[in-house]
Amino acid sequence: MLNKNELISSLLLMAKEWGLTDITPHVLSEGGNLIIHLAPYPIVARIAIVLSEADGEYAYKIQDRELLVARYLHSKNVPVLLPTSLVDAGPHNVADTWLTLWAYVPPAALQPPSPKEAVDLINKLSKAMKDFEGDVPMLGVWERTCQSAQRLRQNPDERIQALLQKFHKWDKQMRKELGLLVPSHGDAHAGNLIPSPEGWLWMDFEDISLMPYYWDLASYVGNLVLFGGTQEPTFTCMLNHSDIVSDKKTFGFAVSARILMSTLGNLDFALAGHGDLEFATKQLELAEPILQQIDLLTGETLKGE
Repeated sequence: MLNKNELISSLLLMAKEWGLTDITPHVLSEGGNLIIHLAPYPIVARIAIVLSEADGEYAYKIQDRELLVARYLHSKNVPVLLPTSLVDAGPHNVADTWLTLWAYVPPAALQPPSPKEAVDLINKLSKAMKDFEGDVPMLGVWERTCQSAQRLRQNPDERIQALLQKFHKWDKQMRKELGLLVPSHGDAHAGNLIPSPEGWLWMDFEDISLMPYYWDLASYVGNLVLFGGTQEPTFTCMLNHSDIVSDKKTFGFAVSARILMSTLGNLDFALAGHGDLEFATKQLELAEPILQQIDLLTGETLKGE
């Protein structure tokens, strides 16, 4: 696998084949994906470094489906970040690493969505996802965290072990009710909304999955409530309006599962050198008490086995 600079050099050579010359690459983000604006063109390359390194065939499949989902959601009038239309959006293979090409969205100063605006954005996304007829993996995004849980099993930190016990209970419950799972974005947190001159746009569709009801709502508020407490405005808006959440127990289950997934997944990712260890450690510190508070509010406790 090439390093970042070598990947960028290979990308620029490939871009010339698409008729894109005199590019100044601007790295927008680094992590599991390397995100590069191919200035001056309104095109962004999303390079799946970690996925490609782990399983190239799987990385191609994920990226190909992500393009399909983005175009589908756009056809349903969901505000989404679109693949570029200036050249073939991919997936393309550069030095055994898969990438896709997306429209560049210039920075826009938007106020964070209000609780009502957030719910409207999520519900529009979730409604469209329920009608998606393409391949949607069963518990796809959750299965990846099952792999993280397996890797963390030998970690001596008692807090991690306590969360792993909870995770296995939630995992068992999810698998009892596979027929109730619904197509979901999978990772619909606030960081996957991008501000644009046209408003907020959903992005990052690599984790679409069949997941428990309320999963997209839970994904949006999981970290908000983890860091902001159970009085966090968007969480309380969802919880206290029966037209948004009619089943508090099911909602509580989804939010708790999302917090477990995010905390364990980020820890695993960070300990492997791919993520923000300080952020993941803070999640670990907060997770157990906030899960107890959600339990009190929603009654979602799973009794010990």
